[in-house]
Amino acid sequence: MSKPDTGPSTYEWWKYLAETAPAARPERLSMAQIGRLDPAERKTYRRQRREWHESILLRTPDVIRANEQLDDLLEANEDAVNRVRAAAAMDAPPSLGKSTTVEAYGLRYHREQIEELGEYVDDSEDILRIPVCRITLTGDVTIKGLHQQLFEFYAHPARRGTTGRMLARDLATMAGDAVRRHETRLIIIDDVHFLHPGTEIGEKVANELKWLANEYPATFLFAGVALKQRGLFSEGLNGQSVALAQTGRRWTLLRLDAFDPLSAAGARVWRDTLLGIEKRLVLARLRPGTLADELSDYLYIRSTGVIGSLMHLIRLGAIRAIRTGHETLDVDLLDQIAIDEAAEAARGATAKLVNDARRAARK
Repeated sequence: MSKPDTGPSTYEWWKYLAETAPAARPERLSMAQIGRLDPAERKTYRRQRREWHESILLRTPDVIRANEQLDDLLEANEDAVNRVRAAAAMDAPPSLGKSTTVEAYGLRYHREQIEELGEYVDDSEDILRIPVCRITLTGDVTIKGLHQQLFEFYAHPARRGTTGRMLARDLATMAGDAVRRHETRLIIIDDVHFLHPGTEIGEKVANELKWLANEYPATFLFAGVALKQRGLFSEGLNGQSVALAQTGRRWTLLRLDAFDPLSAAGARVWRDTLLGIEKRLVLARLRPGTLADELSDYLYIRSTGVIGSLMHLIRLGAIRAIRTGHETLDVDLLDQIAIDEAAEAARGATAKLVNDARRAARK
């Protein structure tokens, strides 16, 4: 299936992601077998391994819990006819995988709905079933901008040249008609931290979100950075905003936290995570226990326990290990890899925390 020429916040792009077959795991060849490959075969093998490593998704305990809570919420909302549907919000610091988590959940839900109910909502096959709508907010989003993005996702014929002159309520009504027509059951809104609930417009946004939950026969799933700290679950400007208070009552908060291998419980999760990554890597010289035992502290120091930084380091390290023929990961190779500035800046302080904890454990 070829990539669509539309933007990522369109159904064509979402359908492409949902229907594209996952990368196949390449066979793990020995150094001798790799040496016998001709240049074209070696290039193909390198590409296959790069694509496979890029596709690695980790189901951490936080992710598993979030998926289970979302399953419960969607099932409960199926029968929510005379009450407001509860929504969910994935709240996490940057690079902890919130966007990846909500997207993976949405894609899985999309495939399950299509498999169970079919590609079309009617026997005449005139109306496509669109189980999931996903948009990403940008900049200082307005209520009208929010509705316009929902409207654009469904590629309504009237969207070009007319939506700019339409009222926000008209756009919301048209988007709601599309939600019902295509039997959308899940609406994902990413980067919702661009909303500003601590301002006057925030109260209006809260009222609008409450209205959407009433009007649209779908479950809303929001994802953003520090939503709780930004006041999205609080009672507004001076503790008097009923709208924001009701939002806090109606939204289920889902959290993703950084790894903490310096605690007993966190150490088990960290080790299990590294073992899971290790089993997925296709490198000729990688030995069992390389990540989980030999590199455990080093990987925490480099990533500060943030999954985005960890996976970026490992993927870049695997690329270099394959390209250079090193075919494993070790400190010498990974020290040559630069990752995000936040992780690099915290490296010294994290190393001190780890070293202090290890010294205390030896006493």
